[in-house]
Amino acid sequence: MTHFDELVRFIRANTDGAYMAAEMTDGGYTEHQFRPGAGAHNVYSISKSVTGCAAGILEAEGRLRDTDTVYSYLAPFFPAGYDERWELVTLRDVMLHRTGVDNSANIDVDVMDFWADGHSDFLAHVLSRPIVHAPGKGPFVYCDTNYYLIGRVIEVVTGMTCGAFLQARLFDPLKWRGNAWGTCPQNHTLCGTGLFATARDLCAYGYMLACGGTYEGNRLLTPEWITKARGENGAYGYGFTNSGDGRWFFTGGMYGQGVYIFPERRTSICVLGHDMPIEGINKEIVPLYLD
Repeated sequence: MTHFDELVRFIRANTDGAYMAAEMTDGGYTEHQFRPGAGAHNVYSISKSVTGCAAGILEAEGRLRDTDTVYSYLAPFFPAGYDERWELVTLRDVMLHRTGVDNSANIDVDVMDFWADGHSDFLAHVLSRPIVHAPGKGPFVYCDTNYYLIGRVIEVVTGMTCGAFLQARLFDPLKWRGNAWGTCPQNHTLCGTGLFATARDLCAYGYMLACGGTYEGNRLLTPEWITKARGENGAYGYGFTNSGDGRWFFTGGMYGQGVYIFPERRTSICVLGHDMPIEGINKEIVPLYLD
């Protein structure tokens, strides 16, 4: 029985909500569909790591740095009376969820009615929030709108939405199939959530990361950016969580969507569904891919 067979067996035994499991290696692509359904699924917060890759592409080209401030790109959009400490917040702080704001800045489109809350202008809402902790030094405050800010920076730099930029520079080179991305009322890519992709798309994404940023001979990201993005051992990075021993890393979304990246094996696996047994997969299946 292969490691992938073990993954499928484990998922089938531990949840009735699975949609897909998939694996990509140097030897090719394998998938298992647990039930009929849509090809592309909402991958929720996996969107964050994908958005971070847009910043990585631009950093490699010298068009931005993660140490740049948000203000240096978005100054014209700051509302009157904004907290001037926003001028200290870097892109790195944003991607690490350490801007210094509290969770009142968050707009979670998956569970909130932003029209009823009066927050239909996402950018104005976020930039009007007070800084209550030292940027980069305060507590981890997880917000979808942090990666919305990154997306708006990408727009300023490239002149196109983050979704359109990544379609050309990441999704098409990875030969993604039928993907889509939600937008805010002003038609800017959500970036922190709302990306729809197939299991095959996500495996290709993870496989590219496992191969140090290359796919079919084309370099899409630098190894240096991937090292930064995956984070320190046992910690959150730019939309990824690194394992405690640094041998694998993960990007995940609500209800147990997940992409696992194994650089030593040049392998990725993807799981999609509702109430997926991620903790069990981490404990029972991940070690098989590290042998």
